[in-house]
Amino acid sequence: MTSEPRTAIPEHHAPPSDSGVHVALVLLAVASGAADAFAFLQLGGIFTANMTGNLVLAGMFTRPGWPVTLAGASTAVVVFAAATYWGFRASPAPVTGNRYPRRSIGVLAGTALAAQCALVGVWIAVWSVDGAPVPLVWSCVLVALSAAALGVQTVLAKRLSGASGLTTTFVTGTLTSLMEGLAERRRGARAVQAAVVVALVGGAVAGTTLAHLVPPVAPLLPLLLVAVASVVLLRRAR
Repeated sequence: MTSEPRTAIPEHHAPPSDSGVHVALVLLAVASGAADAFAFLQLGGIFTANMTGNLVLAGMFTRPGWPVTLAGASTAVVVFAAATYWGFRASPAPVTGNRYPRRSIGVLAGTALAAQCALVGVWIAVWSVDGAPVPLVWSCVLVALSAAALGVQTVLAKRLSGASGLTTTFVTGTLTSLMEGLAERRRGARAVQAAVVVALVGGAVAGTTLAHLVPPVAPLLPLLLVAVASVVLLRRAR
C-alpha cells in the first residue's frame, strides 16, 4: 500500500538568532514609537502605527472634533492596510535555514525610506507656511505618508522575524508572545521581544521631546532610525 504524496509546505523562520536582525528590529521599534508620538501630537491625535488605537478613535463619536478624528483615523487605517498588502505581495515568505533575500530587504526598506523622506519634506514645507495646527488636508496627507512608511516597515519586520511573534509597529502581539513563552517555559527570542517593547516606549519619549522642543525636525528621527536599520540589514545580507 503506497502512501499518498505529501505537499510541501513552506516553513517559517524560527525566532531570529542573528544579532544584526535583533539590532535592526529594535531600531525599527524606536522609530515606530517616535513616529506615533509625532503623529499623535502634531497631526490631530492620530496614530500611524497603532491601527487598533485608530479604530477605537473612529468609534468614539461623542468626542469633541470627532469628524476630524474620523478623517485622520480612516486615512491611516486605509493607507496602512494598503501598504501592508502591497508589502506582503511584493516580498517572498521567509524560509527556514535561509537568510532573507537582500533584494527584498532593499525593496521594503527603500519604500519605507522614500515615504519617510516625502513625509519630512511635506512637513517642513507645511510647517514653514502654516505652522501649527496643521490644516486638515495636509494633516491627512502627512498621516497617509507616515502610515504608508510604517505599513511597509511592519512587513519588513514580520518577514525578518518569521513566526517568532515580533512586530515593531504595534507590540501587543510581541508582548503576548513574550508572556506566552515565559508562561510555557519555551525557548525563544525573549530578550529581543522585551527589548522591542521597551524600545517602542523609548521612541515615544524621544519623539515627544522633539515634537515639544523642535517640532520642525521631529519626523527626522524615525527617518534616521529606519535608515540606520536598513544599512544594518543590507550589510548583514551581503
